[in-house]
Amino acid sequence: MAAKEIQKVPYDKIPRWSLHNWLVFLYERAPPLVFGLLAAGPCLSGLMYAEGSVDWDKFAWGLIGMMTLLLLVRVMDDVKDFEKDKIVHPDRPLPRGLLRYDEMCTVINITIVAMLAYSIVMGLRFNWTVTGLYLLIIFYAFLMYIEFGISKWLDEHVMINGLIHQLSIYFGALFITGLGGSPWYNLTGWVYLGSVGFSGFFTYEICRKLDPTLPRLKGTYLVVCGKWPTFLAVLATVLVGVVSSYAMGLHRLLWPLEAVMILSVLVLFLLPLRGPKPKSHKPVEALSIIYLLTHMWSPYISSFF
Repeated sequence: MAAKEIQKVPYDKIPRWSLHNWLVFLYERAPPLVFGLLAAGPCLSGLMYAEGSVDWDKFAWGLIGMMTLLLLVRVMDDVKDFEKDKIVHPDRPLPRGLLRYDEMCTVINITIVAMLAYSIVMGLRFNWTVTGLYLLIIFYAFLMYIEFGISKWLDEHVMINGLIHQLSIYFGALFITGLGGSPWYNLTGWVYLGSVGFSGFFTYEICRKLDPTLPRLKGTYLVVCGKWPTFLAVLATVLVGVVSSYAMGLHRLLWPLEAVMILSVLVLFLLPLRGPKPKSHKPVEALSIIYLLTHMWSPYISSFF
């Protein structure tokens, strides 16, 4: 059934609490393999960096915590972007009528309560510092959900909006290194680790949609800010990775990829557009996925060399 036809289904006819529909949502918006890689990489890397090895008990606790966070943020994003998605992404699960809006809001509330309980259990299992660090993650996720109370202003300043949201990566790094036993005031640990992750996520966030023909309402960096401001933003995010990877001794692994990332974006922006639907941005977008995953996993990967 086409997306427009699905939208015409009366709201009260959308099935409630359909396991099948929720599985479809997860498959489309939170692929288990992708989200597993995005959660496992930072957990392994953070524990390896904090302790010099991986305590698999701590890894399991951290992985559950990070996976839950990623899924929560995904549901939050779909809820807060519902009105915009009706126009620019009518094929997404919520606007096409796969799930009910109020049901997704209920899931958000239940998940937050579950995460609060999980933080207390982690405090009993490990220490109360871990509880506090996980509570920081939950609090920042909630602030992102309500767009810090300045959603209209953030919509008009996409670079600042992206920066504020990507800062959440530092809270994740703080939680994982704290779980590994590194004190929160040890800036060397979570700041460097967070900066490597920040470079990976923010560079991907900018480069994942470089199609110059996308409508402005989609809010992509290239369409809203223009070609060269977008290039400067990529340059800045990659330079964060250059500095932090050197500080962590990961430069031999990451510098070549970071150089290729910058060059690929530069070449893309120097090339003339060909045809009404250019495809030259596709290789750069694919490279940004590799860039993201490599930065998430690099501290752990480097331990084998």
